[in-house]
Amino acid sequence: MPYTLKRLSILATSILFLLLAFAIIRLAQRGWIRRSENLTLTQGRSKRLVQLPVQVNRLIPNSAKSEFGEEQTMKTKNSRLQFRQTAGCILAAILVFVCSSWCWAAHDRDIPHIDATVKFDQPPEWAVLQRQLIDQMNTSVDVFIEKYLEDDGSFRYNCWGKLDDSYETFHNWPTFYTLGGDVRLLSLAKRQWETITRHFTDNDTLDNEFHRCDDWFHLGEGSHLFYMLCLADPFDPKFIDRAQRFAGFYLNESPSAKNYDPDHKLILNTRTGSNGPLPWTPEQPWEYVWTMEHYGLPFYDVPGIASYADLNTDDNMKKIAATAHVRWGRGDGPINLAVTSLMLNAFLATGEDKYRAWIMEYTDAWINRVRDNRGILPDNVGLSGQIGEYTDNEWYGGYYGWTVYHGWGGYAQSTGMAAENALLVTGDSSYLDLLRSQIDLLLELGIVKNNTVYVPHKHGHQGKVVNTPLSFLPVLRNPDGTCKEVDGWFKFMPMDPVGPAHLWNMSMDPADLERSKKIRNHDPEARWSRDWERVESISRFMSKDHGGHEAAWQAYLDGTYPTYPEDILKHNIEQVNGRLDEIHQHQPEEHDGFSLIYRNPISVEGLVNLTMGAPLPFYNGGLMMARVRHFDPGNRRPGLPPDVAALVSELGSDRTVLHLVNLSQTHSRAVVIQAGTYAEHQFTTATYLPQSGGEISLPVDAARLTVHLPSQSQIKLDITTKRFAHKPSYAFPW
Repeated sequence: MPYTLKRLSILATSILFLLLAFAIIRLAQRGWIRRSENLTLTQGRSKRLVQLPVQVNRLIPNSAKSEFGEEQTMKTKNSRLQFRQTAGCILAAILVFVCSSWCWAAHDRDIPHIDATVKFDQPPEWAVLQRQLIDQMNTSVDVFIEKYLEDDGSFRYNCWGKLDDSYETFHNWPTFYTLGGDVRLLSLAKRQWETITRHFTDNDTLDNEFHRCDDWFHLGEGSHLFYMLCLADPFDPKFIDRAQRFAGFYLNESPSAKNYDPDHKLILNTRTGSNGPLPWTPEQPWEYVWTMEHYGLPFYDVPGIASYADLNTDDNMKKIAATAHVRWGRGDGPINLAVTSLMLNAFLATGEDKYRAWIMEYTDAWINRVRDNRGILPDNVGLSGQIGEYTDNEWYGGYYGWTVYHGWGGYAQSTGMAAENALLVTGDSSYLDLLRSQIDLLLELGIVKNNTVYVPHKHGHQGKVVNTPLSFLPVLRNPDGTCKEVDGWFKFMPMDPVGPAHLWNMSMDPADLERSKKIRNHDPEARWSRDWERVESISRFMSKDHGGHEAAWQAYLDGTYPTYPEDILKHNIEQVNGRLDEIHQHQPEEHDGFSLIYRNPISVEGLVNLTMGAPLPFYNGGLMMARVRHFDPGNRRPGLPPDVAALVSELGSDRTVLHLVNLSQTHSRAVVIQAGTYAEHQFTTATYLPQSGGEISLPVDAARLTVHLPSQSQIKLDITTKRFAHKPSYAFPW
């Protein structure tokens, strides 16, 4: 029976039993207490009106209706009737409880189940470390809260920072809850979202609980907390309403926000929000972050401005700012592909097809623009739909584009999340070509050094690029320290594995795994070399996501890094300990805000990799894309049950290998395994070895499987899996 029908049948049955309970109560009142008659009792000169049941009035002889006898008989009969009423109510309540419990249990029995029988004397090291990490993080949040938060969740020391930074401080708290973290993490994360939203509404940054106007690099970062809250508790009506309302800003459902042109299939500006696109005022200079010298100039074709040093004069500052406004004040850019996650979140919460249709329409539009631009992702599209409409017909030079800020670093995120979002709602793997085509393009443009492909991350005006990046970045440089440039392409570095890892995670294509291997950093002179065979601290945008080990995770799955589970868990434990030390040693000052992101003691990369068989979500607004998800049926919540550890050790296009361990010495546990984060996959068969005897293969043919784990037991499941077989949803198994 489909899940929705099961929910409806359970609901109908529960209502039926409630009606039955009321019927029993009414029968008790009408059957045991029939119509009453008025009996007038005379006591001295006064008269009292007393209600006696008909049957009582008839049964008592007139000769016995003395004052004492009548009152005594009344009391006795009323006591009996009250007892019968109470007993009837209790019986009805028990009936409702038992029948409802039977209904829920019957529903759970519909999920195929397996009993683990293999006992262990010594548990696997990874399982012990995994539970140690979970236990440690459960208590670490208290240290952070005590130091930095007021009772209502407000920041102490006025350390709010910007809106996205404030949300980001707590971005992985609901994720940890969904993995099996303490139940209070959910309420704490909700409290923080509400408190931050209220604060920035009061200072006029938000309108209708959404940023008035900003770019989707930052809006995506700030939305990560919101998306994970929707995943963690999809039944909260406030967050369901918000999911619909926020997506509606890009469906033109709000009178205050007309952000989308459905005719040209474009978002009207690279800065949008609840108040619509940034107003077009050409006389107003554009504010530019000039303090970030290492990002380089936004353009290299402005007369008299060849390098950052030329911006020392007010005239040149005004000139380049005015140019930026003309080129960036209107039109679409691929950083807006992050909006597809906003739509996907609403779709998963409601199932409404309009969100799915928007994802397809907008992603298709950018796929067509890549095709029209000779296979290169253009970074600016005018309001007429023309590429380069405001940049002298150049496909580069847009806001958060190929020339300025992160270049490919940002586009790996936005194109990647759009590709996987579209695949999730359609089952069409061709959407992955949006990301794959750009990876291949950059690899073809790459320069090999020390057996490592250095790919260009940015593009500017050929022969005019003068850019000096941060010293620690492994960038090919000219003798003077500036970036090497080839045909306008510059900032040649080893490619971050996040894009290729997500590509392979969604496709399971061996060719995509080879792409991930092709980008591996073998150069001993470069930072983070050989990152596929060891775990170390990686700086990706200063490690906001507390991650960066996609290459090592993939190497574990392809068999070349067998100790990765133990290594990543030890690393995460060290991260937590290090951040706790920082918190204890920190002497806070007023306006200390941004640093709180890096003092968040929750680190979930290892748990996501190992328990769900997935990379961390794209940090700039991606949703979780995992092979499996776990639920605790005993406590009716998401995440691993107490004492249970999980390890996804092998992945294939049609195969999932999962190892479960119950570390408890006294308690048995049950865990529901779901095929995909959103039950989008289908388990077909599960094969395992019992304590004795030969291999057992169980037909599953469902999106979920329940495993019962006695104390100190384990099981290794080899599950054949049909991917993208179902409509995805946030719905829980029950």
